[in-house]
Amino acid sequence: MMNAIMGNALAKVIPALLLDLHGNLLYVNQGAAGWLQVPEGEFHPAGDLNSLHFNEVIGKGTGVYWPMLCHLHTMGRNAFVDMYCHTRQWVQWQLSAAGEYFLLTGTDLSGRRPLADSHALLSSLPCGLQQFTPEGIHCCINDVQREIWEEIDPAMSRPGYNLFDEPVFRETGLCELFEEVLRTKASARKEILLGYREKESKGVIRILPAFYEATVFAVIDEQGLITTLQLVMKDITEKQLSFRRLEKSARLLDLIIEHLPIGYIQFDHFGFVRRINHTQREFFQYEYEEGEAPFNIMSDPFARLYGLDRLFKNVMVGNKVIRVEKQLDFSKDSRWTAQCREVWLDLTLFPLKDPVDKQQIVAVLVNDITDRKLEQQMRNLLQRNTEQLHLFFDAVDMGYATMEKDGTLSFANRKAEEMAGRRIFEGENIFEILPELGYATPFKTRFSAALAGAASASFSSYFPRRYKWYEFLITPLRDGTVSVFIRDITDSRNMQKDLFRANKQLSKLNKSLVNQNQQLEDFAHITSHNLRAPIANLSALMQMHNDSSLPHEKEQYLSLLQEVIFKIDETLNDLVDVVQIRKNVDMEREPLIFSERLQYVKEVLFADIEKSGIQLTTNFDAPMLEFPRLYLDSILQNLITNAIRYRTQERRPRLHFTSWQENGHTILTAEDNGLGIDMERFGHKLFGFRKTFHKNKDAKGIGLFITKTQVEAMGGSIRAESTPGQGTKFIITFKTE
Repeated sequence: MMNAIMGNALAKVIPALLLDLHGNLLYVNQGAAGWLQVPEGEFHPAGDLNSLHFNEVIGKGTGVYWPMLCHLHTMGRNAFVDMYCHTRQWVQWQLSAAGEYFLLTGTDLSGRRPLADSHALLSSLPCGLQQFTPEGIHCCINDVQREIWEEIDPAMSRPGYNLFDEPVFRETGLCELFEEVLRTKASARKEILLGYREKESKGVIRILPAFYEATVFAVIDEQGLITTLQLVMKDITEKQLSFRRLEKSARLLDLIIEHLPIGYIQFDHFGFVRRINHTQREFFQYEYEEGEAPFNIMSDPFARLYGLDRLFKNVMVGNKVIRVEKQLDFSKDSRWTAQCREVWLDLTLFPLKDPVDKQQIVAVLVNDITDRKLEQQMRNLLQRNTEQLHLFFDAVDMGYATMEKDGTLSFANRKAEEMAGRRIFEGENIFEILPELGYATPFKTRFSAALAGAASASFSSYFPRRYKWYEFLITPLRDGTVSVFIRDITDSRNMQKDLFRANKQLSKLNKSLVNQNQQLEDFAHITSHNLRAPIANLSALMQMHNDSSLPHEKEQYLSLLQEVIFKIDETLNDLVDVVQIRKNVDMEREPLIFSERLQYVKEVLFADIEKSGIQLTTNFDAPMLEFPRLYLDSILQNLITNAIRYRTQERRPRLHFTSWQENGHTILTAEDNGLGIDMERFGHKLFGFRKTFHKNKDAKGIGLFITKTQVEAMGGSIRAESTPGQGTKFIITFKTE
């Protein structure tokens, strides 16, 4: 029987092996022996030393062992195994039943299989590779592909497995991919969910989908026939899961954007609207009609009217976020909105990159702030009206306050604060600020009566501690608050004080005229007191000289005449100097340094300073001044000379100069520790012409007058603070250009 079977195989010149039911080799013909490198001829049954098994000669080299091959045969499937031989040939061993034995017949597949080097290369590929016959029967597979099938369907890597027999692969589309290649002979690619696999993470087993990119291409022979089909599979599970997570995030983002409480508009890089969310559609009150031209922000006249095209361009070109508030009148263009009203929009434009086509787009967040703007305008208007009302009440010459019924103040004008003698803050109580208005006072009684009668009440009252008369008007308001008008009527009770206050106010309002009047008054005073009396004396002496007949009397009168003439000449010279100072108001200013000019004056007055022992100290925080040099030297000299002349013998004389900047002016002070002046008695005469206040033979009363004239000629002012026996402080304010 064995010889007949093998003889038949030999007759067909087919390499063949005869095996028993257990896979032991019983006979090997010449062709098979050459491929398998085993002896030709008969073999003994199992247990014999010369016996060989299928697993030794074929199974170990292919990974397909005898039980698996027999199982495929028993199931009625095509049972074969591909093997690469030492002869550098691919051989396919086909199993078939031969009575009570099995016959393995070999077929040379070298023309349809890659060379060994190519096989090694394909085995090292990072993707799965599997070969099928045109009928869909598995031929060979690399390690990566085998691992793929081990997790999904291990049967796919077994010899004889037919892809087209698996219904699952028809559902996934894998069979359709093969059929397309068979039909077109062109490669085909598809992303496929092949199944599910288990994955353990931190002790938890999860069932995850297995996504693969499947590529099928055909190997065609010289006659144009498909010899094999090649399947290349690449694991894209992570990519697909990431993409699905991205899709989920995108859907979530779409939902968020769609239901944002503010408007959202998206433009492409050409300026065409790509998307508008629900809030913005509701705001526009407009439904897009099929076939209508899409809105373009770069070309739309309305958008260009309000500069929206420039905003879009700046965001695109500058790649930056822009936020701006725009007032738009939609009544000027109703083509794409039914608003037809003027609105305020808070627009935030920012650039984005489209994740698909990588084109830059612009997104706009649109917040309707019209109500907020109107509310703000109303608040501003109310605030402006309130401020104007407060300014009005601040301007009136009477006190005004609004308060609650318990006396809690909400507003008090400046006049009321002046009357109170302090700042008044909202929330304070008038009866605590001014106790004289409190319990058991006429004001409190009338205040309570006005509230009880809900009618205005007017009355006046005298406040002994203030020496003041005040007139009150109390008016209850509809909102429950109370208005109180207060007028100081003390001056109306005292006409002299009222006249003084009116003159003082007039003096402030017409300062320039008063200054001129003061100058005229000074000159009139000089003329009447300093020239008229000496001239009258001169006239009398001349008359006495003429009437006298005695020579010695005439000489005596002539001597007196010379003394009077000398004093008149001295007064006239001083007067000429003052007139010249007041005339030369346009004297050239130059940058001067206080310390340098003081040093110059100290050198001029060296003898007087040494003799008096006066101590000069300085603190020039403002070191420079633009001023006529002649005037500044004269001012410093007069201040030092004045401190020396009016020093006290009880202590060493001292004079301290200080300068600083204040409100755009330069302030210079000179403070001595001399005799001082009674300012209540002589303050108004301190800077008068030839006014002296101490019995000092060197005093002429002209130095401070010249100083005041020089300072005021250049637009400044001078004043003094003094205490008898303690010293005097002169404060000079220089007008800066």
